[in-house]
Amino acid sequence: MPPIFSLFRNFSSTQRRVLPRLFTRGDKILLVFFVLSFLASGTYAGLALTDTYSDSVPADGGSFREGIVGIPRFINPLLVISDADRDVTSIVYTGLLRHDGKGNLALSLAEHYEISEDGLSYTFYLHRNARWSDGAPLGADDVIYTISLAKDPQYRSVIRPNWEGVTVEKIDDYTVIFTLAKPYAPFLENATLGILPKHIWREVLPAEFPLSEFNLRPVGAGPYRAVGFEQQPNGRIASYALEANPYYLPAAPHISQIKLMFFTSAAELLEARAGNLIDTASMSAALDVPAGDTVIRLPIARIFGVFFNQNSTEVLADEAVREALQYATDRQRLVTDVLHTNGIPIHTPLPISGTGALSDQAAFHLNVASSTALLERAGWTDEDNDGIREKNINDQTIRLAFTISTTNAPDLAATARLLQEMWKAVGADVQVAIFEIGDFEQNILRQRNYESLLFGEVFGYDPDPFAFWHASQRNDPGLNIALYTNPQADTLLEKARTVTDRTARHAIYEEFQSIVLADNPAVFLYSPEYAYVPVGSIKNINLTQIVVPSDRFGSIHEWYIKTKKQWKGF
Repeated sequence: MPPIFSLFRNFSSTQRRVLPRLFTRGDKILLVFFVLSFLASGTYAGLALTDTYSDSVPADGGSFREGIVGIPRFINPLLVISDADRDVTSIVYTGLLRHDGKGNLALSLAEHYEISEDGLSYTFYLHRNARWSDGAPLGADDVIYTISLAKDPQYRSVIRPNWEGVTVEKIDDYTVIFTLAKPYAPFLENATLGILPKHIWREVLPAEFPLSEFNLRPVGAGPYRAVGFEQQPNGRIASYALEANPYYLPAAPHISQIKLMFFTSAAELLEARAGNLIDTASMSAALDVPAGDTVIRLPIARIFGVFFNQNSTEVLADEAVREALQYATDRQRLVTDVLHTNGIPIHTPLPISGTGALSDQAAFHLNVASSTALLERAGWTDEDNDGIREKNINDQTIRLAFTISTTNAPDLAATARLLQEMWKAVGADVQVAIFEIGDFEQNILRQRNYESLLFGEVFGYDPDPFAFWHASQRNDPGLNIALYTNPQADTLLEKARTVTDRTARHAIYEEFQSIVLADNPAVFLYSPEYAYVPVGSIKNINLTQIVVPSDRFGSIHEWYIKTKKQWKGF
């Protein structure tokens, strides 16, 4: 202790009261100055010490609002059909494994897993303290229940083909074993399926399943739990409010609250972004991102094309017509005009980044002369000079006319109209029918009620085209929307699923794609990029590889906004 303070301590209480009167005004100012200087230097020294011997670490708290194009309808892992559905579902539910946004599969509900040497058995060990967001315990019964619904045709899940030939057995309350009839190379991808809580869904009958209120008021085990949603007067979901799930493993997310806001168009989304009504935005890379925004651009394993229903019209049953349309398609123009160059032209039924993409030598490059020559040789001519070709089939004059059906998504609508223009140039009368997504899914897609369909196909990290091209998947809920049948292609698809060696599987897919391209069941167009516009206050996003946009949430529990100081070594 400094001597002056030791001396002051020895004064009597009377002396201490009198002492201040002995100081002049200048002495008092000087004393205050020294005291403040002492406090300031001590504070600075403390801060310097803290900076030297501590780190900034994530702290709990904070919130953000995210804008999404699309309206959610099914917050249910077995029923998701749109990106908006997947976004909410992926943040509310989780599976035995999860995608981490970096191209890897990470543990989630499973603490670890084992694969048998023959590749037929997968044993998963669940966390023993896993709980649902309502606090109820989560165990093997929930896993078995979810898979039973996925396999049951009464529930009409689009993922049912992934579980054909797979049985699941409960070993104990926290252990399940999946047994495959034959090796299936991408099986671990199946383990990312969000698990449903049996105690919530067990009383819901198959016919009630898509109508249940739990599709909008979900209870899951994901990083966030839904605490409410807002609806517009017409019943459309406007937003979802989510809060950190305190039971999420390995730990509750750092960011406390999220609000997902839904928009019917890209224009609405961009307007909300410009008006600071949202903080982050999930959008097609085809959109013009506001200047100054940070953008994470990533390729996604998704292809778009026009799929022909050859059973619907004699026009599309003609192989020459389907081939001629290939050469009449300017794919690069579609990428430039629709995707604003944020994508790549494709010519094959598998994404370029996936296993088995064919070289560009197999591509159908734009060649109007070849297109018209094919049509002429096949008997399609324009005898009345009205710009549309005709052909005499069974003593009837058939016009080269058909309809493209698609959704009201801006990029798909724009693509359809450009194709209408391109194909008219070779003498085809193409009509465009655009539907609201719900109407499209229920009355067009599921019913196979179309002549041609402009639509997208979503693949996993390890692409498996079985659901899109095998003959067994022609009817709903199968995804063979070209209604394609080729026994040789079926055999190759079945074989590829059993081959674990990537090089060997690549060779099988090369052969499969050659068969498909020779049959011309579709015109493949492009594969887009995905753009995520985060807010600068969110740290540790670290996205590098995703398959679908919802994969951006794969490690959302590691994101943070707030920070705190922590002494090094603790």
